[in-house]
Amino acid sequence: MGNHASTQPLLEDVSCTSSVSTISSDEGNNNREKKVETCFGPKEGPFGSKRLIPCSPSKLIKFNSEELSSNTSSTASISSFSLESLSITSQYNKYELEMKTGDLPTYASDLRPSMKRVRRFWVVTTAALPWMTGTAVNPLLRAAYLSQLNRPYETGTVTLVLPFLESSQDRVALYGEKWENTTRLDQELYIRNWLAKELPLESQVETGGIKIIWYAAKYHERYGSIFAVEDICGLFGSEQLDVCFLEEPEHLNMYRAPGKRLWTDIFQHVVGVGHTNYVAYVQKESLVGSVFFHGIASWLVKAYCHKLIKLSPILQNYDIEKEIVCNVHGIQKKFLNSPAPPSDGIYFLGKLVWAKGFSVLSQLNNSYKKSRGRYFSMDIIGSGMNEEEIQEMFQTKKQPMSFLGRREHYDVACDKYKILLNPSVSEVLCTVTAEAVAMSKFCIIPVHPSNSFFEQFSNCLMYRNSKEFCHLLDYARSHSPQPLTEEFKELLTWGAATERCIDAAAITQRDAARLERIGQTKAQQNLANLHNSLSEGGKGRVFRTILGAGPIANQA
Repeated sequence: MGNHASTQPLLEDVSCTSSVSTISSDEGNNNREKKVETCFGPKEGPFGSKRLIPCSPSKLIKFNSEELSSNTSSTASISSFSLESLSITSQYNKYELEMKTGDLPTYASDLRPSMKRVRRFWVVTTAALPWMTGTAVNPLLRAAYLSQLNRPYETGTVTLVLPFLESSQDRVALYGEKWENTTRLDQELYIRNWLAKELPLESQVETGGIKIIWYAAKYHERYGSIFAVEDICGLFGSEQLDVCFLEEPEHLNMYRAPGKRLWTDIFQHVVGVGHTNYVAYVQKESLVGSVFFHGIASWLVKAYCHKLIKLSPILQNYDIEKEIVCNVHGIQKKFLNSPAPPSDGIYFLGKLVWAKGFSVLSQLNNSYKKSRGRYFSMDIIGSGMNEEEIQEMFQTKKQPMSFLGRREHYDVACDKYKILLNPSVSEVLCTVTAEAVAMSKFCIIPVHPSNSFFEQFSNCLMYRNSKEFCHLLDYARSHSPQPLTEEFKELLTWGAATERCIDAAAITQRDAARLERIGQTKAQQNLANLHNSLSEGGKGRVFRTILGAGPIANQA
């Protein structure tokens, strides 16, 4: 993964090639031969050049650990929007290899609905509207589209589990003044009204849509995140439930209150979805802290998830036996039906924090002035804890940046801007970039593993250095974006993302047999019990304090 950027030619003329690489292992190790077919095709770039990019999906493949280390660049080049497993199991025994149904999902992990069986889903996340952040919007839409997937067979099958900020100060800080005296019912009505614009049937319980339940939570200002202050598992009673999606499992469990039942005790199948590159954020404060966080996050995923879906390869390795890389997010319908932008405006939209690459943006503008004799101007849309400092930096350097405050992406950008400029590499999979792609805008972004999903789109112009950036900006200003084809529109939809999610969440019967044989199942239970034990009583408060819980440390 680390060499991914260097393996992607940016402005090199190439012809369409198709390659088949065969990876053979020592027969004594009982590893099967695996063939990886990758199709590469030309993509028009600036100055009539072409870029070598993956243009057809790969199969869901598994490599052993030796193969992964010796084939990093080849696996990284496989299309990142397909279900490609970058984490991977090693050797199977003879029984596992010869299983006739080995490639089929286990009974617990087969999530696809049918006349005979419809699964019930609980989607648990770390944020809620009106906070317009990815972990509020995407889990809500995942819940709604899972409900839509089940609708031909049964309704009322999905429950969304959300945090409610008990403190009025927290609500004002995140949602604004008008939320100071609001209740859970007020927030639920807001969420359902918002969802009704996307999926009316799934927005209301009366029409068989999603259910919503709440857990008590508090805002941690230092981390800019919401954490539970009660045992979420205690909300589910004593029943054995079906399928749970833990959106950000490391976040949900980092400071969890102790409870009598754990996620894997309650649910038949627990799927984690990795949204955020927390290691990158922690690393900015402390290298030692980032190593420590890496270990804790890995522990929590091992303890509480049967399967982990990482949105992009930029995320840390949590558990190579359980994780898979797959983009399981989609785009709201309104973005896919927007008109082509008529103007030449340039913009950035996102949180105004240093981690989003504003220092790099300033350096790129300096490089542009040095080579072109003038700065480029652009609008910066959003708000955040570093907003004043960021504004001051641009003002001091006399770079023409206009700050417009927090706005809805579609409302502000639909017909005003032609170019999204997003220098951030702290994202896992940037929703704003995906929405801009859907609106047929040029997206100027760095070559980076977090952006690998966007390589396949002709309007995404990817740079490796300031010289390339300047050329690409000039190209975008003087050309018109290509309309998005129906094929690529479908790829961006939530319907397609939900299908990918169902497939990515599955565990094959062969893998399940192997994991049981090597003791992975028992180890998972032991790790969960240890974490729960450390969270209890006085030692739990000490444990959470050591982990940086701050105001979240004192829990029942």
